[in-house]
Amino acid sequence: MKKFFIPFLHLFSLFLLLCSLVILHFAPRGRDAVSFLKEKNYLSSSDFDSAISESVNDIFDYIDLRDIFETRGTLDLNHTIAQSETNGATRSYSLDYLIKYARSMGYYLNEKNEILEDGPATVTKEQDEKEHMVRVIYRAYLPDYQPATPADGFMSLGRLAKEALGYLAKYYAIRSRYFDKGSNFSFYVAYSSEGNSTCYTNAEGITEKQIQALGKYLYTDSDTLEIKSNLKTAPSNLVPLLEARDPYRDGTYVFSAGVDTRFPHEDEYKAAYMEYSTRRQLTFVGLFLFIFSIFAVLTSFVMLLAHTGRGEKNGLQLYPFDKTPVELTLMLGIVWFYFTQILTKYFFESLLLVVGNFPEPAFFSSLSLFAIRYLLLLPLFLSLVRQYKKSMLFHCSYLRRILKLMETYITASQFTRSKTFSYLLFVFPNLLALGLILYNAYCFINRRSLLHLLFATLLLFITVSIDYYTYFISRGLHDAVNEQVKAERLKADLITNVSHDLKTPLTSIISYVDLLKRGNIGDERVRGYIEVLEQKASRLKNLTEDLVEASKASSGNVSLELHPINYSEILLQTLGEFQEKLEKRSLTILTSVPEEDIMIMADGRQLFRVLENLFNNCAKYALLGSRVYITLEKREKEAAFIMKNISEAPLNISPDELTERFVRGDVSRSTEGSGLGLSIAKSLTKLMSGKMIIDIDGDLYKVSLLFPLVEKEEGE
Repeated sequence: MKKFFIPFLHLFSLFLLLCSLVILHFAPRGRDAVSFLKEKNYLSSSDFDSAISESVNDIFDYIDLRDIFETRGTLDLNHTIAQSETNGATRSYSLDYLIKYARSMGYYLNEKNEILEDGPATVTKEQDEKEHMVRVIYRAYLPDYQPATPADGFMSLGRLAKEALGYLAKYYAIRSRYFDKGSNFSFYVAYSSEGNSTCYTNAEGITEKQIQALGKYLYTDSDTLEIKSNLKTAPSNLVPLLEARDPYRDGTYVFSAGVDTRFPHEDEYKAAYMEYSTRRQLTFVGLFLFIFSIFAVLTSFVMLLAHTGRGEKNGLQLYPFDKTPVELTLMLGIVWFYFTQILTKYFFESLLLVVGNFPEPAFFSSLSLFAIRYLLLLPLFLSLVRQYKKSMLFHCSYLRRILKLMETYITASQFTRSKTFSYLLFVFPNLLALGLILYNAYCFINRRSLLHLLFATLLLFITVSIDYYTYFISRGLHDAVNEQVKAERLKADLITNVSHDLKTPLTSIISYVDLLKRGNIGDERVRGYIEVLEQKASRLKNLTEDLVEASKASSGNVSLELHPINYSEILLQTLGEFQEKLEKRSLTILTSVPEEDIMIMADGRQLFRVLENLFNNCAKYALLGSRVYITLEKREKEAAFIMKNISEAPLNISPDELTERFVRGDVSRSTEGSGLGLSIAKSLTKLMSGKMIIDIDGDLYKVSLLFPLVEKEEGE
């Protein structure tokens, strides 16, 4: 039962989800459902405010059009609408003449006050444009029109008649909407000046207070210029429109408009109210359906994953299609993904156009595209899930077969670490080559082209040859790397062991030298020998300690206690300790250290060791009487300590060689350094997530010590 019920439940949930998307797309009319539902009712909605603004614009359009088309409140067909000038003579056109001429060209108004062009015509457009071109100098409905060029005034009489008919249609529409039948929208506009007055209204005898009592209202006058309203948003262009229509220019005016919120009349406001209520209810239904269907789709999908492949006795069951290689299944899914896009574009969208006036075909096309893709991709995905449950996902794979083929010579080696490298080196290029070989084979079969056959054969030969030699190269590279790692490990162990073995006899030598110094030895030569012996023993001790430290630093076997440290403070402390030693060599120290705290994450003891090595190196090898530049910079994400000085001896090696063990800047110098200072400093810096950079330009020696800055929260 579950075998059929769960798929049916999933598909039904998916159908409900698509239905909810359709409802949520159309019910709020392009707005998101949440903001639409936040509106309490139609009267507090943006739709109602837009309707009010449209009605206000209609009022002032009516004021303009009434003066054009009416005489004493009645439509006057003899009203002069336009004038033209031909050969110096002026001709006037009445409204009646232009209506008749428009009718002669097949233009007329339907019951919805829309201009149609399919009526019986006695004058064609070609005849009109050829025989009835005039230069229009006046149009009553465009009194302020100014042509940009003299040619802009030329038009055919048919075009002029159609233009006038359009304004007449607008006049009829406003009259029909607010005058000829009952309207829930009432308005009163009055202008006055020096005993003269002009009034416009669609509700004779109504007062301003009665208009305000209707429910929703607008009121303003010339005395206050303040708009009184209980609307959510009042029209911002009300006052400019009022002042622009003032027939007395500087007269006074009163404007009052309102909507009867009981909606007693069957007009556009009541229709919009009913439609809004219906759309709001549908949005509630759509949102609930969307949430429910999402939950149902996810739940049924999880149930599908859990029950797919289960037999009658809870055993795993595979279907014949499940034995299809994984790559072929994925390829089928990709092909179907792009094929449905083409199918939807050229078939479904065309079908919607054939059906007729279908709303938003692009939206329904996207929904159908999603549904068609999902209905096929879901079985493919479930097939992969069943293979995974059966532990046959990799077994039913072309990749496994290719790897098996490659394994015949990859696994012939006795080492295991190179298998990953071998797979990366062999498999992916071979897959690409295999694709090209198959493509050329396909071209050969269909086109009978020997060139494609030759290319496929040559590519196969090259691929096998590269695989053969790459295998041996990778094996040799692996062996070389292993030998290098082994040598480095042996070197480090040897240094550590020898250093530790030297410590015991060295300690004894230093102790006996100290006893000899305390003895009463009168011979000056013997005392000189003891001094030399003490110096060499001390140097040997320092060298041994440096060896141990270098070994620990290079191997990472150093205990670090990282915490925020003031870079400026520890730098100045180190400089203070080396001040005397630097002055003995007549070195002038020029520092540039900011006063602010520069916080970095480091081990204070080890950082001091690094700086100590750098300053000690400078004191030993800087040119006598030269200047040493010390700078601390705070950059965007890091703090940089920079030391620059002139070397006493020529720097005849590269910066990388300077940081190697047992290397000094000048191989001929006789200083007592071990050649490990910079190596230890670089290793410790790296362990603390810093960088040490050495630059050499002639005799100019520059070392930079970079550490990441600590965020303020961490530094506090």
